[in-house]
Amino acid sequence: MARPRATILVKLLVAFALPTVALFGLFAYVAYTVTRDDLDAELGTRMAAVAASAATQVRGKYLTELVAGDEEDRGYLNVQQKLRAVAEATGARLFVFDRDFVARVDTEPGVAIGTRYYQAELDRHELARVFADGAAVASVTFEGTGGRMYKAGYAPVRASETEPEIVLAIGAQAPAGYFARLSALRRSLLLWGGALVVVVLGATIGAAYMITRNVRRLAAAAERIGRGELATPVRVRGRDELGLLGATMDEMRAQLAERDARLQQMLAGIAHEVRNPLAGMTLFTGILQDELPADGDARAHVDKIARELGYLERVVTEFLDYARRPPPETEAVAVRGLLDEVAQVTGDPARGVAVVIEPGDGVVRGDRAQLRRALLNLVHNAVAATPTAPTGPAAVVALPPPVRLAVVGDGDQLVVRVDNHGPAIPEVDRARIFEPFFTTRERGTGLGLAFVRDIARAHGGEVTVGCAAGVTRFELRLPRAG
Repeated sequence: MARPRATILVKLLVAFALPTVALFGLFAYVAYTVTRDDLDAELGTRMAAVAASAATQVRGKYLTELVAGDEEDRGYLNVQQKLRAVAEATGARLFVFDRDFVARVDTEPGVAIGTRYYQAELDRHELARVFADGAAVASVTFEGTGGRMYKAGYAPVRASETEPEIVLAIGAQAPAGYFARLSALRRSLLLWGGALVVVVLGATIGAAYMITRNVRRLAAAAERIGRGELATPVRVRGRDELGLLGATMDEMRAQLAERDARLQQMLAGIAHEVRNPLAGMTLFTGILQDELPADGDARAHVDKIARELGYLERVVTEFLDYARRPPPETEAVAVRGLLDEVAQVTGDPARGVAVVIEPGDGVVRGDRAQLRRALLNLVHNAVAATPTAPTGPAAVVALPPPVRLAVVGDGDQLVVRVDNHGPAIPEVDRARIFEPFFTTRERGTGLGLAFVRDIARAHGGEVTVGCAAGVTRFELRLPRAG
């Protein structure tokens, strides 16, 4: 049986596992992105609020008058101390700068007045809103020293409590600590995603196994029924559609077995009723042959009657053999020994047709008697199809080509080849040659090759025919003995 190109497991994986994993992946991506954006926005709002709160502690007009070297000025130190108190409470770094991004005061040690804030320059667009509109804004997340991510918030610094003019800006900067939370979230999503993949794959493989187990049983049962093995029940359990199909197939098997039993009984009855008169006619024909002179016309007619009665006897025997063929009783059978036996009883010396066995051997597991019967049918047909040797002076050397038998291996099978040089079988007849009761001979039952096909299938093999280069070849394929 050919292996299916797309198995049920693959289809279930495509139909269920892949969409489930894809949906979870999409969910994880959305959850991660939304969480990251929310945490980023939350930190930006917090930094902007810290900057706005700290701005109330600063008189911008005083700081604009400071120059480099005024770091020991009492007013400068007072402002720095206030900002450091806010920084300690919030965990943020605070720094004040002018429109040219030049430092006025910073909670970070070592930052002198006049230091240029290049990072603040990158937030030029946000700071334009601070100086123009007096809005508290947040920067985009950026990478600082040591590879850490930071977020800054900015707020306007006015000249004084009574002078609302915006003269400076204050920044509040802190590490984006939420990245650790995002890393934990990412690990959790990956862990749950891996667990989901394992569960989905396990469930899919389990479901595929449960389905395919019954499908394989149904396929094996169908093969047995096709080979005519109707005694073994179809064992498919379940209350689903496959269970219903198995029960229906078992009912069909039982009905076929019952029909075959009735057919065999009918054929046996017909054979019994036909054979009794045939036996009487054959007996009286023999008596007439003994009583009539050998050279008379009446004797010739009686001889013809005897031949026809013999033909009828063979027809009845073939019908019974075809209908009553028992299941094979298998054993290890050497094919070469079978071919030797068949070659000894076939061939047609009167017409000069010989049977030749090519080198080769092998062992199959089968019913020796049934396999011998199948090979006899094939070789008898091949001998009958071989053209008769020509008559005349050249007949001594111009013998017809022999029927050739060969055994070749083909993987886990042995192939028995029967070749003859008779007329090619038309393509239209090759399609029906193994059907019961189909024959191209004037006198024949059409059961010989059908018998061969049934025996081959009962042994798990097959029989085929082909014609090429003036040779008609029958191949009987049988499984090797394990």
